[in-house]
Amino acid sequence: MKRRGLIKAALVTALATSLPIAAHAQEVKLRVANWLPPVHHMTDTLRAWADELEKASGGEIAVEIMSAPLAKPNGQYDLAKNGIVDIAYSVAAFQPKRFWKLNAAEVPFAAPSAEAAAVAAWRWYEGNGFIEEDTSDTKLLAFFAHAPHLYHSAVPLTSLADFEGLKIRAGGNGVRIAEMMGAVPVGMPPGQTNEAMSKGTIDVSQFPWESVKGFRLDEVSSHHLVIPGGTYAGIFWMTMNPKTWDKLSDAQKDAVTSVSGEWGTRFLSQMWDEQEAVGNAKAESAGNTITTMSEEDTAKLFEMTRVFADDWIAKANEAGLDGQALMSNFNEIAASLK
Repeated sequence: MKRRGLIKAALVTALATSLPIAAHAQEVKLRVANWLPPVHHMTDTLRAWADELEKASGGEIAVEIMSAPLAKPNGQYDLAKNGIVDIAYSVAAFQPKRFWKLNAAEVPFAAPSAEAAAVAAWRWYEGNGFIEEDTSDTKLLAFFAHAPHLYHSAVPLTSLADFEGLKIRAGGNGVRIAEMMGAVPVGMPPGQTNEAMSKGTIDVSQFPWESVKGFRLDEVSSHHLVIPGGTYAGIFWMTMNPKTWDKLSDAQKDAVTSVSGEWGTRFLSQMWDEQEAVGNAKAESAGNTITTMSEEDTAKLFEMTRVFADDWIAKANEAGLDGQALMSNFNEIAASLK
């Protein structure tokens, strides 16, 4: 009996000792908002990033990629800030007051790829202290970008002159570029583009190649006009609810950090670059006409759009910053990544 009592006591002690370890290893579930349609590669891209996070956490973090949008693209930041979801992402241009500084990274012809644009933006934004200034109410995890835009149309499109009077679905800097070319910019969520083109509401859409598959543009666009060097790459942000961050253990925070910052920025953007070939191939398989803008017209477009850098510098100066120094700093970082 005495021996049995000792064995029982040892088992109780072992169980009690193991309880704090089990509690420490308790799984945390993070919900990630997704507003793009399931056919868009972002669903798989988010899953790939989530897999890296789960692996880094040693199984302590599980990630759910949500399938139904909870808000429009311009409402995604508030979803994370207010704790409706744990992590959200969207286009910086949809939050122009908060992320206006990122327009420096969206100056036309600044970067030739999603990866170069996003990594340059992250290094520049972090290096100049803008993360603390602009996103102190959340935990900014990463930036990413799409590749530079081209134009997809239901009508023949081969030169700058062809844009006159056409209705273009555009956003961000693309609105002003459309106006410069004599076109009529039309604002709408990206997911509505296919329907708008099929109904004739718009003639042209401004997107990178990846959107040919993501928004089924090959079904409604028979012509694609490529701009050598691209127009501009749009910057996206990804951020976390601050209370979610605070509740994570130190080990879990380390896991999140390991897939964030420049690493996460590069990982997500590389996946966007990889989708360019997919979209291009889809347009080719549909038998669509692909035209590259002439050197002469490309040079004209470059000169027309130089005003974006000048205007950003002026706005930064008005905000009490050294606009020229900041723009030069970004260009130096971007040039080192080309």
